[in-house]
Amino acid sequence: MNAKVFGPLFSRVGILPAVAAQDAAVLSAWADAAVEAGVPALELFLRGEGAEAAVTAAIASLRSSHPTLAIGAGSVYDAATAKRMIDAGAQFLVSPITDPATGAAATAAGIDWLPGAFTPTEINLAERSGATYVKLFPAAAINAPAFIRATLAPSPTSKIVPTNVGLDEIAALVAAGAAGFGVGPKLLDGADPRSATAIAARLRAAREAAGHPA
Repeated sequence: MNAKVFGPLFSRVGILPAVAAQDAAVLSAWADAAVEAGVPALELFLRGEGAEAAVTAAIASLRSSHPTLAIGAGSVYDAATAKRMIDAGAQFLVSPITDPATGAAATAAGIDWLPGAFTPTEINLAERSGATYVKLFPAAAINAPAFIRATLAPSPTSKIVPTNVGLDEIAALVAAGAAGFGVGPKLLDGADPRSATAIAARLRAAREAAGHPA
């Protein structure tokens, strides 16, 4: 049985960076930057050729080399994949959809789950299926601040996390009631994706904008 380490960490920082695992230099830069910026978790995408093997290897490597980071697997669509990632050592799971069987696998393992949802009905299903936070996906397709504000009006305890947000979007989302943010390459805005220093500066700026300064 694992411990639910992600939720308490995320609530104090409000920023979850996500990165692909296939490029070792980029992955290392993001992991180093997260530690430098005081961001305690990193999501690894299960996307692209060779992604699952790369994520599996990276979970083991990062949990050894960056022990203060909670390492999670993202783009998890089904329970079978969830179980493989849990067996590989993932400390939380992120999904673009709400699949209750995936939620059951996370619950059985005692780890946090952030499923994706796009409507109030889906958000409610995600919450009933074991979500710690609910990923608003795809947030870029709508007026996310207006959606969050309207959704929270009748459901103020929902914890909605828009992902792939840029630095200039965070303030409006905070004002609307977002519970935190997923960030990735969009946050860099042209900065070197292999420079831990450059990435850390953007992560610190994101924390500041989210109301959780380093």
